[in-house]
Amino acid sequence: MTVTKEKILDALKKVKDPGLKKDLVELNMIKDIEIAGSAVRITVALTMAGCPMKNQIKDDVEKAIHGIEGVSEVKVILTTMTSEERAKLLGQEPSDMQGIEKVKHIIAIASGKGGVGKTTVAVNLAITLSKKGFKVGILDADMHGPDIPIMLGIEERPLGSKGMLLPIEKFGLKVISTATLAGEGVAIVWRGPLVNKAIKEFLGHVAWGELDYLLVDLPPGTGDAPLTMAKLISLDGVIIVTTPQKVALADVRRCIGLFVGQDIPIFGIVENMSFLRVPGVTEEQILEVFGSGGG
Repeated sequence: MTVTKEKILDALKKVKDPGLKKDLVELNMIKDIEIAGSAVRITVALTMAGCPMKNQIKDDVEKAIHGIEGVSEVKVILTTMTSEERAKLLGQEPSDMQGIEKVKHIIAIASGKGGVGKTTVAVNLAITLSKKGFKVGILDADMHGPDIPIMLGIEERPLGSKGMLLPIEKFGLKVISTATLAGEGVAIVWRGPLVNKAIKEFLGHVAWGELDYLLVDLPPGTGDAPLTMAKLISLDGVIIVTTPQKVALADVRRCIGLFVGQDIPIFGIVENMSFLRVPGVTEEQILEVFGSGGG
C-alpha cells in the first residue's frame, strides 16, 4: 500500500492539541512531511518552546501515523512557531509583534509578592547572560513600579525611528521602561486596558533587533500584565522569585497556578534573602531572618 501525504494529513486531523482542542492540521502545526518508502518524517511546530504537552503531542502523532497501512517507521521533529505564526493563530495581526521577530528566547521574571527582589534578580541575570556573550534585552513590564532604569543608572529617554521606539543601551543591555518615557518621579496611574496596551507596544513596536534573550520583569501578583504577556507571545518560560516568608510563599503558589494554567513552563524558583551573613561569624551562625527552606 502506497503511503501518501493526503493519507498522513487525514490521520493527523484526528490528533488534537490538548490545550487548544483543535486538530494539528487545522492549527497549521504540520510544517513538513517527508516520505521515503514506508518511512515517514514529520515536522510539527508547537505553539510555544518548552510546551508541557509536547511529549503527548509527539506520541499521538506517532500513533496516528503508525495506524496508516504501509508505514513501518515514523520520526517526529518538534519545532516552535514563529511569533508571526503564533500571532496569526491567535487572531492577531503579525505586524503587531514585528519588534520581537528576531528575538530567540523570551523569559519572564515574576513574583507573587512585591519587595522580594524580583527586579534585582532580573537585572543580575541579564548582566550575567550578557557577560557570557549573549545579546540580551530587558523589558520593564512593572508599569506601576518601574525600577530597572534606577538599577542600571539610566536617565536618558528612548528615541524613535521609522515608527519604532529604540531601546536604551546600557552595560551591553537593551532596555525599555515606562520610567524612561514618563520621567523620573512621575506616577503611572493606569488601569488594566492601558497596561495591556503598553505591554503590546513594548513587544511589537520597540526595535529590539537580534537578541538571544529578552527578559521581561513582570509586576508582582497575578494581574493583567502576565495574562496579557501569555496571550500575546510564546514565552519560553518563567522564573519566579520569592523569600522564605510564609506570606510570600502563599502568593508564590497563586503565581505558579497562573502560569501553569497558561501552559507556561516554570524554569525554577529563586529564594532571595535566604539568610544574613554577619561579618566575623562562622557559616553555622548565619541569621535566617525570614525563616528557611521556603523556596
